[in-house]
Amino acid sequence: MSSPTDFRSELDAAVGVLRVDRDNVLQLRAGILAEADRLAEDLRVAQRECRVGLCGGDPVSPEAAAAFNSRIDGWLQHCARYIEALRASARTLDDSARRYGYTETEIADSFRTVG
Repeated sequence: MSSPTDFRSELDAAVGVLRVDRDNVLQLRAGILAEADRLAEDLRVAQRECRVGLCGGDPVSPEAAAAFNSRIDGWLQHCARYIEALRASARTLDDSARRYGYTETEIADSFRTVG
């Protein structure tokens, strides 16, 4: 699994490849935040529904269920770190938008109109 810094490096590289300018910075930010929100909702559903119960009454089932659930939890944590990395990339675009002269209200409103 990747560490949060791996995601950050990958996302920073991707944002660095994007052509960010005054005309598209708010759209890029809104798109990244919309994806983060979509994934966060999927993660909430997965956290509720992705559990393994006992497979039977045998003595191995409790240990197997615990092992599967531990592995699932690891993947869910991995997904949560990726979502946070997306949000961090959006915050980087916030900074760019400020440098382009957008106000805090314009930055916040840009997501509300898309998201």
